[in-house]
Amino acid sequence: MHKKFYINLYCILLLNFYSYSQNYTSPLDVNLILSGTFGELRSNHFHAGIDLKTKGVEGLNVYSIADGYISRVKVSSYGYGKVIYINHYDGNTSVYAHLKEFSQKIDSIIKTEQYKNKKFEIDYYMQKDVIKVKQNEIIGKSGNSGSSAGAHLHFEIRDSKTQKPINPLYFNFKIKDEIKPDIKKLKIYNFNNTNKHQTFDIIKREKNNYSYNDTLYTDGDFGIGISTYDKSNYAYNKNGVYSIKLYVDEKLTFHFIADTLDFITTRFINAHIDYKEKIQNKIKFHRLFKLPNNKLKNYKTNINNGIISLNDTNIHDVKIHVEDYNKNLSEIKFKVKNSLQKIDQTNALEEEIIQDLVLKKFYHNHKNVFLFKNFKLVLPEYSLYEDIIFKYNILDSVKGVFGNIHRCHKKYTPVHKKYDLYIKENIPEKIKNKVYIAKREKENTFKYIGGIWEGLYLKTSTREFGDFCIVADTTGPIITGVNIYPGKKINKQKNIRLTIEDKKSGIKKFEASVNNEWVLMDYDHKTKIVRYDFNKIIKNGENKFVLRVTDNCDNLTTYKAVFYL
Repeated sequence: MHKKFYINLYCILLLNFYSYSQNYTSPLDVNLILSGTFGELRSNHFHAGIDLKTKGVEGLNVYSIADGYISRVKVSSYGYGKVIYINHYDGNTSVYAHLKEFSQKIDSIIKTEQYKNKKFEIDYYMQKDVIKVKQNEIIGKSGNSGSSAGAHLHFEIRDSKTQKPINPLYFNFKIKDEIKPDIKKLKIYNFNNTNKHQTFDIIKREKNNYSYNDTLYTDGDFGIGISTYDKSNYAYNKNGVYSIKLYVDEKLTFHFIADTLDFITTRFINAHIDYKEKIQNKIKFHRLFKLPNNKLKNYKTNINNGIISLNDTNIHDVKIHVEDYNKNLSEIKFKVKNSLQKIDQTNALEEEIIQDLVLKKFYHNHKNVFLFKNFKLVLPEYSLYEDIIFKYNILDSVKGVFGNIHRCHKKYTPVHKKYDLYIKENIPEKIKNKVYIAKREKENTFKYIGGIWEGLYLKTSTREFGDFCIVADTTGPIITGVNIYPGKKINKQKNIRLTIEDKKSGIKKFEASVNNEWVLMDYDHKTKIVRYDFNKIIKNGENKFVLRVTDNCDNLTTYKAVFYL
C-alpha cells in the first residue's frame, strides 16, 4: 500500500515537472517584452496570461509554441477578439488573442462557418487533428481586435483538461526583468472602528527597501492592504506582481501568489482588492486578508484569514515582501501598536425608513429581497463579499428619464452575482417596447442595462449597484459610409467600410448583403467600423449593397448603395 502510494506520488511530481519544463519556443520572432503580467489586477478579473509587446504595430507573425492541433477558434467584437487555442500533446493548451487575422488554412474554415451561420461572431470547436500545427508554424498575425487597448499579443498557457490558466513564465520564456517592484501605499483596516481606516504614503529607501517611520496604531483586530506594481526591462508599463508575503513578528501570516487561476473564481478579484479605493480613487490595493465570501485559491498561507489580533500594547514588527516572477524583491518594514480602544459598532438594525431613505441589513450568505414603493430587487445568496447596511433612496428625475431615479446603494460596493432589479413606472403604451433600465453615469449619461416587462414592472439583471432609471430609445442607429457612397466606382478598392453607432441602447446586431446574398462584415467596436472584404459575390458592373443595423430596442436603420466595378 505504501509502495503504491509513493509510486503514484512520484508519477504526479514527474508529470508536474514535465508539464512545466517543456521546450516551448517563442510565439513571436521579436524580443519578448512584457506589457502585462499573469494575475495582474484588471477590471473584474485577474489577467489570465501575459501581454507581449509587438513594437506598437499590428501584423507580426504569431507562431505555435509547440506541435499540436487547433482545438478552438473564436471571433468576437469584444473580449479576446480573434483568438486561437492550440492543444499540445503534453496536456497544455496555448492561447493567442487579439489577433488581426488567422493563417490561410484556419481562416478558410472559419469563414466557411461564418457564412454557413451568417454570423460574424463565432466560437468554433474543432475535432482533434483536423488542423495540425508544427512548432514555429505561423498561425496568424498579431493585432488589436476585441477589447484590446492597443496592439499586442495576449498569450496564455492552460491545463487542457481543466482549462485553468498557468503562469506562462513557468515555461522559461526569455523575458528580461531585473527591476524590483514598487510599493506606493499602505493601508490599515481597523475592523473595530471602520471610521479609522488609515492610508499612508511609503518612504523609499535604497535598493527598493521601504519603511514607515512612525508607529501605526490600531484598534483591536486589523488587516493590511498594499498598493504595489512591477516593471520589466524595456517597458514603462505598470504590471502586476507575482507574490506578496505578510510577516508579523517574523511569522509568515498571509501569502498571495499568482501561479494559477480559475475562470470560475476570477471575479473574486473584487473581494481581493479594495473595490472602493479602485472606483473612488483609482488606486488598487491588495487586501492581505480575506473577506468572508472570498473563494480565491491564490492564498498559500492564510492564518486567521489574514486578520491580525494583538492582545497587548507592545510594539510589534510587520514586514511585507513583494516579488516578481524573477525573484526581484522589495521589502517594507513598519511597526504597529494596539491601543485596545475598541469601539462597539454592533448594529442590530434590520430595516429603517427615514422619509425616502431606507436602510436594511443585507447578509452575504443569505438571499436578500428588498421592496419599497416602485422599486424591488432580489439578490441571490453569496452575491456580496461581506454583510452590508444596504441604502436605498429616491432621487428627482432629470431630462430624458421616466419617473424617478432609484439610488440602489453605493457604486463603491461590489456585487459578485447578477441580481434581479425591478422598476415600476407609468409608461405610454405606444413606447413600452422601446424603454429599458439604464444606469446613470457621469454628467447624466445613461448606460444600457436591459429590460423585459413582468406585469407592471420592468425587470433587468445586473452586477452593479448605483443609480437606475427607465429611459427610452426610439431612434435607430447611425450608419455612415467611409469609402462607399451610392453610385461610386470601386475598381481599386478591396473592401467596403462604414461606421455604425447607437448613442442610447447600443447596437444589438447587424447584417449585410451584396446582390441579395449575405456577406461577412468584420466589426471593430473601438473604431465603430464594419468592413466587407470583397469576394466572388462582387461582379462586374452594377452591385447592390445593403446594410441593416438594429439596436437593443429593435430600432432598425438600413443603408443602401449601388456601386460599380
